[in-house]
Amino acid sequence: MIVLPTERKTFRARVLLAALYLFLTLGALTMVAPFLMMVAGSMSGRFDYQRHSPVLASLWTPEGRFMRVLAAFHGSFPHEVFPEAPAAWGGWAALTHDAPGIRAFAAPWLAGLRDPATLAAWRAMAADYAAFNRAYDPRDSVCFYDEREVAPYVRAVFEAKTGHRGPEAALEALNRAWAIRYNSFHAIRFRAQARAPLHYPDWDWPADDPKTDLWQAFKAHCRDTPWPYARTRPFTMAPLWQRWRAARGLGPALFPGDDADPAWQDFVRTAYPRRLLRVRVDAATRAAWARHLETTCRTPADYARLTGEPAPARLADVPLLPYANTALWRAFVATLPYASLRALSAEAAWQDFLRQRYGTPAALNAVYRDRLGRPFAANDWREVPLPLAQAFAVTYAEAGGRLLWRDVTASYRTVCDVLFLRGRAWWNTLVLVALTILATLTVNPLAAYALSRFRFRHTEAILLFLLATMAFPAAVTAIPGFLLIRELGLLNTFAALVLPTVANGLSIFVLKGFFDALPRELYEAATIDGAGEWQIFRHITLPMTTPILAVNALNAFVAAYNSWEWALLVCQRQSHWTLSVWLYQMSQTYAGSPWVIMAGFVLVSIPTAAVFLLCQRVILRGIVLPSMK
Repeated sequence: MIVLPTERKTFRARVLLAALYLFLTLGALTMVAPFLMMVAGSMSGRFDYQRHSPVLASLWTPEGRFMRVLAAFHGSFPHEVFPEAPAAWGGWAALTHDAPGIRAFAAPWLAGLRDPATLAAWRAMAADYAAFNRAYDPRDSVCFYDEREVAPYVRAVFEAKTGHRGPEAALEALNRAWAIRYNSFHAIRFRAQARAPLHYPDWDWPADDPKTDLWQAFKAHCRDTPWPYARTRPFTMAPLWQRWRAARGLGPALFPGDDADPAWQDFVRTAYPRRLLRVRVDAATRAAWARHLETTCRTPADYARLTGEPAPARLADVPLLPYANTALWRAFVATLPYASLRALSAEAAWQDFLRQRYGTPAALNAVYRDRLGRPFAANDWREVPLPLAQAFAVTYAEAGGRLLWRDVTASYRTVCDVLFLRGRAWWNTLVLVALTILATLTVNPLAAYALSRFRFRHTEAILLFLLATMAFPAAVTAIPGFLLIRELGLLNTFAALVLPTVANGLSIFVLKGFFDALPRELYEAATIDGAGEWQIFRHITLPMTTPILAVNALNAFVAAYNSWEWALLVCQRQSHWTLSVWLYQMSQTYAGSPWVIMAGFVLVSIPTAAVFLLCQRVILRGIVLPSMK
């Protein structure tokens, strides 16, 4: 004891005890704070993950919640939706610490939602946008998708195609259809499709590509939501038009689509995406098409080779289509004058939508309001942009809480799908841990008891050999261990996971020292009473060494539960993978979403914490009792 009972009421003793408790409290905080940061990180997203705070600060302020929901729809800050935001805002990690800027940006929108008249106008605008967006062609839309939503969607599609025979059959059907090999639905990404250069003049979606077709269906799935704003939205031409003008030293234009503007005509002919152009089929364009075929193809065989279509009898038999997804057609479009072309765009489709719904700009002005709640004053349909910002504000007002909760818990749903719904992963881990603990509590105590009770000639050499095993890291013994397991024919079995951990040099050494400290009089009395060695071991030695056995069992549990390198090395079949192996695979798959990995760490750490808390009293006895002896 540091302080005697009679001295506890003295000032010096109280100061010493206070300092001791303060030190222990600080030590506890150093253990609790990282865990709280991990929990907060698991519930964060791209907006607030970089704060590295033990508290999820984005949930405590309305501006933070507004930005958190907005970040769930975009990979970076959407200046095309909110042009009034600071130009320096780019990635979410850079602006998450700009608290004054966030408050200044979100305040007008939150104030507009509190005004009934403004909110009513925004609801009408959001309803118009939602109806327009849901009817718009998804092939001409952009989509920022959440990687956590890809696997459930793709799995559901292929399970429906295979008659719901399970995820294994669905994954095999996907691999056959895509001519590729995925070991999990969670490894599927649409990165190339999401980054498609929709603004390139000569680019078009690849034809007859099953992954591209599924990407278009997935974009439609992300678009068809109960709320107005969605991750999928029309690809607008105005930014490309403004950049084209700026590159040529021209001033900004109010809106695209002025047929009388020579700059617009030049832009359509040279820089406009040709997949959005349509040919006005008439006698002049048919004659130009015939000349283009004769110049480019020369023979029907050349036409078949260039297009992949059957060779026609004559080149003159090839019809001119308003649109065709071929390089030959796009090259022909580049030779046509502006009068022979019709440019499609989201802005033009939006104007047609408004014209059909309201009839005149005056009727629209009576309904629409801008972001500050002021009435619109449009004299031309081209002056009315897509109300993306108003649609998001209404979405936040109607479903902000649900969207926020869905985003906060999305990582845990993904982890549960990867770790706990992977068929045998949980069962494999449970069996491995049980067998490892059973082997640890059987082999190590028997070996330590033999070394303690019986005096062998080479006891010291045996102990030195056991301690020498601690000098080599696991990576050094992995190769010879793998070769031995392979020669024994134990690959992809539980024996390969359990046998190498049956005997532990450190555990045997510690147990022998513990057994040596037990009173010899107990063994002598038991021998006089006629007890055999097995009875002495079971009824005397083991009951007196319960604390140290509990410590060894906990160490064996942690080692078996967290081991993934050896498990991945000797068990290549996914049917034998444990939770730790799946967690490692998930950390590779979702490396770009660290909040998902944090959620996996939180869930996987719960069993270890539960076992430690349940065995806390026994473990403390195992720590304190040997030191007292």
